[in-house]
Parts: sequence; structure tokens; C-alpha cells
Amino acid sequence: MINFFALLALTAAIGGYWGGYWENWEKTESVFPKIMSQPASAAQLTTYVRKVADAGLRVRMTGSGHSTSDVAITNEVLFTPEKLNKPLSLDRNRLKNPADPSLMRVMSGIKVADLNTWLDQNGRALFNMGGYDGQTIAGVIMTATHGSGLAYGPIADSVVSLQMVVDGGQMVQIEPANGITNPATFTGTLEENSTIKVRLIQDDDAFNAARVSIGSMGVVYSLVLRTDQKFWLREVRQQISWTELSKPGGLLDRVLAGQPIYGDGQPSPEHWELQYSPYRNENGDHTFLITNRYRSYTPLPEQSALLERGQPGTEFGSSLIALFGLPLSTIMDLFPELAKQSLQLALDSQVDNNYTNVSYKVFNIGVVNYAPAVAIEAAFDATQTKAAIERSFSLADSLFAQGAKSTSPIAIRFVKPTSALIGMQNGRPTMFMEVIALRGSDNAPRLLKNYQRTMLAEFGARPHWGLDMNLLTSEAQARALYPATWDRWKTQYRRFNVTGTFDGKVTDRLGISVRPRG
Repeated sequence: MINFFALLALTAAIGGYWGGYWENWEKTESVFPKIMSQPASAAQLTTYVRKVADAGLRVRMTGSGHSTSDVAITNEVLFTPEKLNKPLSLDRNRLKNPADPSLMRVMSGIKVADLNTWLDQNGRALFNMGGYDGQTIAGVIMTATHGSGLAYGPIADSVVSLQMVVDGGQMVQIEPANGITNPATFTGTLEENSTIKVRLIQDDDAFNAARVSIGSMGVVYSLVLRTDQKFWLREVRQQISWTELSKPGGLLDRVLAGQPIYGDGQPSPEHWELQYSPYRNENGDHTFLITNRYRSYTPLPEQSALLERGQPGTEFGSSLIALFGLPLSTIMDLFPELAKQSLQLALDSQVDNNYTNVSYKVFNIGVVNYAPAVAIEAAFDATQTKAAIERSFSLADSLFAQGAKSTSPIAIRFVKPTSALIGMQNGRPTMFMEVIALRGSDNAPRLLKNYQRTMLAEFGARPHWGLDMNLLTSEAQARALYPATWDRWKTQYRRFNVTGTFDGKVTDRLGISVRPRG
């Protein structure tokens, strides 16, 4: 291992500081890196990676800390993305179709919120997004984070080209075999700095491995995204019982079959998702909230979420949860039946027959994102939807009897298959189940781990790379979840991470590190 004086020299060489502490937002992971650094340019990034590799150390780039797992961290050299946060120009002379207006290029560390603002200013939008916008775009992509709608894959599917610094500090540009770049006009240098050499790789497996690489193939510098033109959403939220929702030929069956959801002649929402309480209501059934979102390329009224989304007081109530979530979880520990009542109130408060705004302001679920909570998410084959939801009912009752209660509605989203080799949606239409718990509850970790283990054991549900509690502990488990693609992904991981520079806690946990640490 590197000695004390060499460590001090490396710290100075990469513009970092010696030691430090990093903790994720949910407070489930923390590390004391030997060195922390904030590269601000491609030149710094390539130089810093080369110097770290020469020293025989590991380096990882975090996002904004919204993964509950160890996917982004190391206790050796940790880069943080605050300064790689800008839109970039796209040299259209390099493209096969220079006139394509949908292509936009950004640095990897730009937050989704800032990306949305910039795209909006340019008349563009992401095709889809999740319910939160505080993550970095690279963090979202590297973990196959998603929105809702069986016509839409994870956000990683909007990536058409990425520039990444790999082992030895080399910059590569990775695209599909039929990528957007014209090799005949590609200059072999970086747009912003012609002194930096860039190797163009147009290869399907390399691309499908790199865009969901859990940060283990290199440090991403920039991304080219295919975007949509600016659009608006109309959101309608309504309640329904599980009995009605799940009946043969009912709404859920029609969603899964790709049929018109609400019958012939009625438009189907492009984005359709569910929330529910796993506990029986006063009628002995389960209450579900359906969120329907309809796209419009004609401007719709841009309503205030504070005043016009959900029932009166919804945003105020969410603000109180965000502010007082920890004391609230303690109260629920003392009075468990309150948890059941609070879930019903949370579903009731969101009912709304019309809320409209520009797309990204509707996708973002608002201030409740800032509640002190921790979440896990599991990806099922969509054909398992009914069985998985019904299993969550019995599991919730069993855990409640043991003192581990649900403190937030469970969320269900549907996502199109992806060709990303270890994207959770790979190879199948996917149903995601997200289980959320207020962080201060004594039994929150036990509740979440039980859901994870049960759904993995009984359904083969794939853990979300960023929203799990380090459930997978062997390569055999990962290969079983991705039987057709895992070894192809691993080949590319070894191709770009030859000396183990980008190994980290996650690769150690899976047993695939090039140079494992004890």
C-alpha cells in the first residue's frame, strides 16, 4: 500500500485533501477516504485518474449521495462531482446526422434538476424521469434509475454516447455499433480540449455495459442524451380497491397486456403507476392510488403544486413530514396502529382530478422527497405483479406482528425492457416495487431487509443497484439474476478496468474485484 509521504504527494497532485468523511443522504453508508477531490475539467479528470492508477490506488466517483447502497464509494480516493456540472456544446460536424435537434451533451455531474432547467430553456425535455431530481445524471444512468410507463425504459436508454476516463487515464467515447458519430469526421480529440486524445469505440456490448456499469468501468466525463421536445403533463390521481383493480380483465390486466386501460375510445395515460397501503382498510380490502399522467405537446396551464396538487394542505402536510419525520417515526413506534391510519391519510390526500404543469415539474413528487426516509426497490418480471403485491400484504401483516411496520405507501411502477446488460429491466417488461420507511423507526432496517430477501428468494426480484441494502454478496447471485448477460458485462468490466483502478466496495462485495481488498 502507498506510504504516508507518497499519499501526501498524491493528495497535492490531484488537488484534493487528505482524509475526509463522506456520508450518503439516507445515512446508510459512510466512508473515510484517504483522499477526496473535485475534478473540474476533462484535463484534471484524466490526469487525476492516471496518477491514482500509477499509485496503485482505487478511485470512484460519487453522485449526489442518493443511493442507499455502497455502489458509488471507496475508502481510497473518492471523487465528488460538484464541478463537473455544466451543459456542453456538441460538435455536430462529427455526427452522422448533424441536424438532429434531439441530441444534447452535458457533463456527468450535472443534477437532473439543473439539466431539466437547461433543456426547458432550449425547448427540450427528458422523455421520462423518476419522482426526484436531486441526483446527478451519471448517477441515475449508472444504476438504471427509471420513471414509469411500459413504453419507456430506464433513463439510461436516453444515452446515445458517453465519454469516460478508463484505466491509465485514457478517454474513450463509447457508442452502439451504429452510433451517432461518423468515424470519418471524428477528430480523435475532445471537443473542449484538443490536447486530450479520445478513442472512439462503437460496439454494442461495450455500450450496453458502460451505460449501466455501477461506476466500475471508469469515471464518466460527459453524456450525449436523446431528448424529446418540450411537453406538458396532466396528472389525475384516483383511488380504487385491490379487488376492483386486480379482477380478471380489469385495469391491471389491461396495463400488463398493453390494452387501452380505460376502455375503447378513452385515452390511456402514457405514465401509469400505483401506491398502496399493505394493510387492510375498514372494508377489509386494500386501498390503491392510481396516478395517471397524460402527455401534451400543446401548452397546458402551469399550476402551483403548493396550491393545486392533491387535496388542500397536501404540500403543507408533506412539508411537516419532511421536517418532523424523525419524531413522527418515534411516535409510530409507540403507537403502531397510527402507521395504518397515516398510510390511508397519505393516499387520501393525493387524490386529484386535474393537475397540469411542464413535464419535469409533474414527474417530481415534491417536498416529500426530503423526508428523512430510506428505501429499497426490487424489479420483477411484470407477469409477477399480482402475486408480488399480494405477497406484500401477507409480509406486511407478519412484520407488523413482529413490531416492524410500514410507515409509507408502497409504490409500483412499470418500465420497458432495456438492452443495458445489467439494467434491472434487462430482457423483460418490468414491475418495480419500492418500499419506503421513515429513517428514525427502530425497525425500519429489519422491515426493508425482510422485503428484499423475501422478494429475491420467492420471485427472483432484482435489487435496484442504488436502492438496496447491499443484498447481493456473491457473483453467483448476480449471474443468477442476469443469466444471459452477466458474463458479457463482466468481460467489458475487465476490458476497461484492467488493473482494478475502479474497483470499490460493490465489486468487493460481489467478489469480482480485479484486485480485491481484504
